[in-house]
Amino acid sequence: MEQENIDKTTMEDKDKPMEISGNEEISNEQNSSNQETSSENEKKDPNAMDTNTGMENTEKSHDSNEENMKIVDEFQYLLERSQQLFAGLRDLPPTGSQKQWQPYFKRTFEVYTKLWKYQQQHRAVLENKEYYGLKRVEIGEIASKIAQLYYHYYLRTSETNYLQESCIFYQAIHERNYFKETSENKSSALMIKKLRYYARFIVVCLLLNHYETIKQLMEELNLLVDEYTKIFKPSDAAEWNVVITEISNFLEADKKLLPTDLDGHMLNVSSRLLIDKTPKLNKDGTPKLKLQEAILVGNHQNQMKFSELTLDMFRMLQLLEREPISADKQNSDTNEQEKKENQEDSNDKNEKNSMRRINPHKYLLHKPSFGQLMLYITTAFKEISENSALLLYLSADGVKHIIKGEGQDSELQQGYSGGIATSTNPRKTEKTETSEQTALIHCLHPIDLLPFTRKPMFIIMDSNNCTAFKNIPKIFNAPLVTLMSPVEYPGNINDSAHSGGLFTLFLHSPIKAISFISDITEMANDKWNECKNKIKDIENYISDLYNAQATPTGTLDKSYKRFIQDDFLRQILIRYVLCCNVLQFNEQFKEPSNYPSCNPPLPQSLIFDPQIKEKIKDLITFMEVTDKYNFDDTQIAANGSNSVPQTAS
Repeated sequence: MEQENIDKTTMEDKDKPMEISGNEEISNEQNSSNQETSSENEKKDPNAMDTNTGMENTEKSHDSNEENMKIVDEFQYLLERSQQLFAGLRDLPPTGSQKQWQPYFKRTFEVYTKLWKYQQQHRAVLENKEYYGLKRVEIGEIASKIAQLYYHYYLRTSETNYLQESCIFYQAIHERNYFKETSENKSSALMIKKLRYYARFIVVCLLLNHYETIKQLMEELNLLVDEYTKIFKPSDAAEWNVVITEISNFLEADKKLLPTDLDGHMLNVSSRLLIDKTPKLNKDGTPKLKLQEAILVGNHQNQMKFSELTLDMFRMLQLLEREPISADKQNSDTNEQEKKENQEDSNDKNEKNSMRRINPHKYLLHKPSFGQLMLYITTAFKEISENSALLLYLSADGVKHIIKGEGQDSELQQGYSGGIATSTNPRKTEKTETSEQTALIHCLHPIDLLPFTRKPMFIIMDSNNCTAFKNIPKIFNAPLVTLMSPVEYPGNINDSAHSGGLFTLFLHSPIKAISFISDITEMANDKWNECKNKIKDIENYISDLYNAQATPTGTLDKSYKRFIQDDFLRQILIRYVLCCNVLQFNEQFKEPSNYPSCNPPLPQSLIFDPQIKEKIKDLITFMEVTDKYNFDDTQIAANGSNSVPQTAS
């Protein structure tokens, strides 16, 4: 299976000429200045050259003009070609294998590399008004296109290093004021380009958690929108105000869950996967399984979103990515990991290939229709093998439906008794259809997923009707796991559209989730770091429990044995156990419906290991919120922990 990334050596060669180099620009500007100075000196001393010299200079000047015009022609060709290729990105299929879109991206990268390097080398000629008159805003547009190209490539590959490259170009545009002329020229078209640049830059910073930069960009964007509205009185002014409102609400909702230090600054927390080394597991003769494809769906009607990305999707997206690293370190780490894996599984070609991709490929779907969702699931299913897995994450409102009528098959009735809502069809439904029938049609039912369980599938549901998926029949004997959120929350836990799903938050960042349900709003920085260390210690202990249960004498289901071989899925399963324990000790969570559940069932000795309880108790004591938790066994039993639906049995 070919991986969806450009060959590393090819990308490294491309990246070097595409870097924005301040030194090169200064050098070009100095060369231009020196040429002008030389020209001025010649004008001041007309006796400095005789007639013959003058004729020679005239010929040289003519040759120079021709050479300069050739430079301009080549630049215009590269510019036009780059614009054509960039426009063609829209026509690429949103789904499909690398073979369908990677060659096009490669050509586009190559042309933009030549264009960027060419304008750097010939800046003096291109900026000369006699030949072309290249403006800084035009340089900014080229740099912005390169940043967008990197961002789109990140979306295709899920590799965060390309996201960083996109940010570098956007940052350079900002630092060098390439779009400064847009305000001076009072051009509505140029102003719109500048506004779009800001919106795109903010999206990239949001994905990289650069909140201080976002704060500055938001202040500037507000002023620009005000200026744009006052000067041009445009018809799309309301749309830009909506963009600002969405960004502000999104950031505010996310910030509310993160405590501040004693000076009021947001505390630091890692959002992406950062594992020093993968635990060595007992080999059972099967190839190592890797998470290859992930489909993230957001369809809560009122959840905060920005740029078709809901809070829950935003958190899961980062959970399924490793922290960006430098190219040299990435290559070194990857090569070392490949060497180890090849030594252990020298005959396993699929394993060797899977190591080339750092992160699983993701599809982000905001309010997809049922048809769209099935298309993406089918595409992802086609891409994976028996030794790679598909993760399906759904954060959506539930749809409950009871099939009426005698003689209905019980399994069929269970499979189509409701599930997760998909987006309604934009076409109006016929008047004869009832709202219940419409909801039933635009709904992902458990049985809809059955054909795709022929290959390894890992399902995460964050919904008020997620337990409808707890008994998906395991017909094909492929690894299948379903993790389900609580279907109800205590009234005083604000699991609203503003905060996103609590279950998703636990999987994304346990320390943020614990702080949220414990009403922690402020903490000293050193104490916060110690809390993170304690949570890491708990996670490592749970990881060891999985290892122990995965042995031949353990009782762990074979689906879990396969899935814990992948770093991302292992992290999710570890945090699931942590979530179950924290919620059962929190006094606000008392009903069975307040707890998450899973299928197949996890061993009770893993979920309720006494050492997990002691470690969580130590953490809660250190955080000084013991008044919100009860670790008394008698009280826990009374609160219903014995009936916690953490298993589907």
